[in-house]
Amino acid sequence: MILAVGLFLLFVGGLGHVRFPDAYARLQAAGVGDVGGAALVLLGLIAEEGWTNTGGLMVVLLLFLVFTVPLSTHAVAKGAFVRRQRPWEG
Repeated sequence: MILAVGLFLLFVGGLGHVRFPDAYARLQAAGVGDVGGAALVLLGLIAEEGWTNTGGLMVVLLLFLVFTVPLSTHAVAKGAFVRRQRPWEG
């Protein structure tokens, strides 16, 4: 069940990345989809695999994702702001 929810979040994040009109909205969709979806997929794999060496490696990967994806989306958003890209006003 956790894997299915994680895959659904990854799918919705990818769909939002394609459908949203500007860089800021796309970053929101990609960030939530990546962190939430990948975290749930990894947690589901950890629950299925158990606390073995592979489970420990997945925990390290989960921590890496949780800390690096928000930093990268912030860097891209700051780059768009510095280039004076305006948010979409619809």
